[in-house]
Amino acid sequence: MKEKLSAAAIGQQPLDEKERELLTEIYNRLEVFEQGCRPYHEAAREAREILRMRDPRQDDGENAGKPTLQLQTLKSTFNNVVAEQMQNMPEARILPETPEQSSMAEDLQDAVRFIVYDVNNYETIHRRIAEDIYGPGTAVVQTVWDPSMNYGKGDIAIIRWPIEAFLWDTKAEYLQDSRACIKVSWHPLSWYEAHYPDKAPYVNAEDGQHNEVGMPESQKDMLGEDEGRAMLLEYWYREYNAKSHRYTINVAYCAGGALLENHKDVYWHGMYPFDLDVHSTVEGSMVGEGMVTELAPMMRYINRYARYIDTNLRMSSKGRILTRRGSGIDREALADWSKDMVEGDSIENGSDWAWMQHAPLNGMIVQQMLQYQNDMKQDSGANQFTRGETMNGITSGKAIASLQAAGGKITSLRTATLNNGFREMVKKIIWLMSEYYDDDRMLLITGRDGQSRQINVHSLFGHRGKGAVEPPPYMVQIEINQKNPVRIEAMNEMYMQAYTMAAQAQQFFPLSSLFEMLNIDGKDRLLPVIRQNEQWQQQMQQMQQQNVQMQQEIESLQQERDGLRTATTQMSNALAGMSAGQQGATPATPATPSTPATPAAVVTI
Repeated sequence: MKEKLSAAAIGQQPLDEKERELLTEIYNRLEVFEQGCRPYHEAAREAREILRMRDPRQDDGENAGKPTLQLQTLKSTFNNVVAEQMQNMPEARILPETPEQSSMAEDLQDAVRFIVYDVNNYETIHRRIAEDIYGPGTAVVQTVWDPSMNYGKGDIAIIRWPIEAFLWDTKAEYLQDSRACIKVSWHPLSWYEAHYPDKAPYVNAEDGQHNEVGMPESQKDMLGEDEGRAMLLEYWYREYNAKSHRYTINVAYCAGGALLENHKDVYWHGMYPFDLDVHSTVEGSMVGEGMVTELAPMMRYINRYARYIDTNLRMSSKGRILTRRGSGIDREALADWSKDMVEGDSIENGSDWAWMQHAPLNGMIVQQMLQYQNDMKQDSGANQFTRGETMNGITSGKAIASLQAAGGKITSLRTATLNNGFREMVKKIIWLMSEYYDDDRMLLITGRDGQSRQINVHSLFGHRGKGAVEPPPYMVQIEINQKNPVRIEAMNEMYMQAYTMAAQAQQFFPLSSLFEMLNIDGKDRLLPVIRQNEQWQQQMQQMQQQNVQMQQEIESLQQERDGLRTATTQMSNALAGMSAGQQGATPATPATPSTPATPAAVVTI
């Protein structure tokens, strides 16, 4: 086996001066960051142990080394809160900066949805993020360009990472102000031989000093000392670019005192590719405290009272006999409930034996335990209404949704926190698309209308490329894709009422618009049929309108024809009358030459 690496020793790898300075900087900051992050890492590990029903502070010295009764109130409350968030899936709405970009914004919105939910299966990631927020208190989300994805073409990766395997500058108030960020993972030496064959000879096995950083309990046995292991440091740092007047992001990889990779100007957006989503912010820190940590003291009292009840039940269900003995009572035997019989001198009524009576259970114990359980659910936001439990007689989806909204303000606050993190993630995705998607990259996506089409993503950004300083010309808003069945029912009821009111008022409300708003199974299959029927109806209405217009034109022509016929008849009659008058008239006396003759009437046809 190779000689183990000391605390911050640098191996014998041939490096230039800048590379050696960088490697020294990495290991020096590793020591500083690890010391600053240790309290938060310990709190996170304790929260995860509590969720595993292995609370290290559960016994409080009462039952050290003995199995203890633990209720699952906190774990079930945690699961209900996470499930509630899984019913509030975020959706990105992309808005253009100018009206001319509306069509491109719609295409970009579909492309973002494709990357988030199809490429990265974000529903699973969302669940892990919610578990980290409510458990340890902080979720780490990394948004990067992964060149190994899509058969070597590269694509955007969304990575959830445990807070215990992440190091940050605890002296900074915000993550983006950190001097650096370090992502930690552990690998056996054989892994480095496979991935970095030319650098692996310089990777030394760790001496165990940093084993508490980023190494889950399950990996400690898998990564045994026999083969040797080394901690991989993904070191993100930034440098100020005087030409662009902004920071650029760099990343270096090292392990066991060896520098494996160093990439400059990775992302021109100038931000670390990490977002921290927190439950409740700890004063003076950028990370948060989880719901599990907040409720753990109450849970310990609940478990203590449950043990009191259990002990009392066992005592009452197991009879013990006190017998007379020549000298006193055996106190050790009396305290040992595994013994069915205890000897003693003084027994009531002077009998040779007597049943021992246990003290009755204090009713306040049960009452207090139930009160703590109810308080825990209320404080977590997982009360009866958010869980779908209601009073008898309340069946309306709208009424239930109102009760849920009244009892789910805490959940709404947490949803807003998740949405903020999702928005920052989408912003990074859009920037990475503008930097790394080239002209040849086409995405086959399916829009909300169910229609598939190809999109050239690069064209949506004006063919900007790597090194662009200005952000892409789009804004991001977050909407909730509601999946709570009760709330879905309530919203569906509201949409149906609006449709009915519009129909009663004889206002135009397309059926397809109603179905687009309704949240029902099979909607994607129904909508094309409904739209086709509406098109046929529109065509029939147009044809009917055309028929009406043609009928009106025909009637107008008929009226004109009848008018002409009437006029012709009248003129014919007038001509006939004039002709008859001329034939029956007496010849006129010739006028004198000096008097001109009166001209006959002239009829013009």
